[in-house]
Amino acid sequence: MKGVTLAQKIYSEFQTNDVFEIATRLEISIVYAKWFPVTLGELDRKNRRITVNENAQIPREEIIAHELGHYFLEEISPQRHGDAEKICDDFAEELLANG
Repeated sequence: MKGVTLAQKIYSEFQTNDVFEIATRLEISIVYAKWFPVTLGELDRKNRRITVNENAQIPREEIIAHELGHYFLEEISPQRHGDAEKICDDFAEELLANG
């Protein structure tokens, strides 16, 4: 599933593009850390946590939306996706554009 289509599905299901609300409803916690700026965020599926790099030069909502993209992509299609980063970037852009 492509990122734009996935974002439209999630927006329709949750009726919001508020990434904090979506994470809360999924019982995914959001934590913050200061890392070297190469890694912007990280999804820890096992512990249901998204870590956001406070040193990142992009808005936190974009990072969280991208990591939620990974969550939903794995939920819908658990096999490895070679283009997962692109799909999640597209997901985040589309999700945040709705609203």
